[in-house]
This record gives sequence, C-alpha cells and structure tokens, in this order.
Amino acid sequence: MTQAQLPLAIQLPDDETFATFVVGDNQDALALALTHTDTLLYLWGAHGVGKSHLLHAICAETQEPLMYVSLRELYGQVQPQVLQGLERYKLICLDDIDSVSHDPDWCYELFALLNRCRDQQVQQPQQASRLLVTAHAGPAALEVALADVHSRLQWGVALQLKSLSDGDKAQALQLRAKTLGLHLSADTAQFMVQRLGRDMRTLMACLKQLDRASIVAKRRLTTPFVKHVLGI
Repeated sequence: MTQAQLPLAIQLPDDETFATFVVGDNQDALALALTHTDTLLYLWGAHGVGKSHLLHAICAETQEPLMYVSLRELYGQVQPQVLQGLERYKLICLDDIDSVSHDPDWCYELFALLNRCRDQQVQQPQQASRLLVTAHAGPAALEVALADVHSRLQWGVALQLKSLSDGDKAQALQLRAKTLGLHLSADTAQFMVQRLGRDMRTLMACLKQLDRASIVAKRRLTTPFVKHVLGI
C-alpha cells in the first residue's frame, strides 16, 4: 500500500488482511466491495462485525492512490477540514462516519465531499473517486446534523454486514493466531468464543494478551493455559 496516505500517520493493522478475514454470510458484500465502480458503497453493521477489517484488507490490496480515514480515531484530534481535497484520490475509505455525522461542522464537510465526488462522477467519470464508508446504522437511520446527508448517502449502494456465527468466530481466532506465530486448536478457539462472549474486538484483545503470556511462559495455547491466563 505504498500509494496510500494516512492522516496523522495512522498505521493500519498488518494482521487485518484478507488472509485473516472470515467471510461468513457476507459473500455478497465482499464481492461488491471488491468490484464496485459506483461513486459510493455504504457498509453498515453492528459493532465487531468486521467493517474496519474489510476496509483495512481492501487498502492492503489496492494499488491505486487511496486515502483511509478512521473518523472514530480522528474525531476530536483534527479539524473537519481534513476531508477537503480527498476527491483527488481514486479510492476514499471513511471508517465509522457515525462518529462524526452528529457534529454540524463535520457533517457539513462530509456533505461537501459527497457532492464533490458526485460532481466528479458526472463531469470526469474516468478520474472519479470511489467512496467506501462504514457505519453502525443504515444511511436512512444514521444520526446526522445536516438532513441532506441522508439523501447523499443513499446515492450509492448500502449493504449490511452480518455477524459471524460462533464457528466462524472460532475460525477467525485461529487465523489471527496463525499470523502471530501461534497454534490455536479448534477446540480451544471454540472454548474462547463460548466463555469470553461473542464480541470480536474483545476476543482479539484476549488473543493478544495470550500471545504475550505464551511468549513469557513459553507455553502453547491449550485450553488450561487460556483458562489460567484469562482467569476463566
């Protein structure tokens, strides 16, 4: 991703690629995210369904000039004018737009960016930008400070990412463990899902804790070791 640029030197996680992305029931959303050519693709879903992971993976594979913006991380740290001029990139990824859409200043800049990208699609289709955005709610249900943003977000295609099954979550844990150089058996991964809850961010945070503990103790990730380290 040598051509990508990240505001405030945000580093994308190198373990959130397609190699660790478990599709589950989201085949249609994945296919469209990889092939869409319209101005806007809006991906929404509950906390922890993999929206950010999917954007990170797309960025890692994309060769064209792109900009990834984590609005959840940037809100309160930079001015909303950071969105100005983004239409010069071929791919614009706006992660967690619901983190800023309630703010009038941010919402105005988001509205202006959507308009510029739309105008570009009409006037210069060969140089037009593609927008990938994520949020927790669909475009019509999004909390916005500027009502016209609802209509702008409905210009494109909206798809809901569905939660993974418990089996898929266990597989995701195993794939992420592999990137860390760890072996996590199917039984132990399933145990973690059943005992630690179904939230993927919590599960991945626990896996990182286990990674550190296994290095210190020089132990494999067996179920008894997981119980001991996590106190379950």
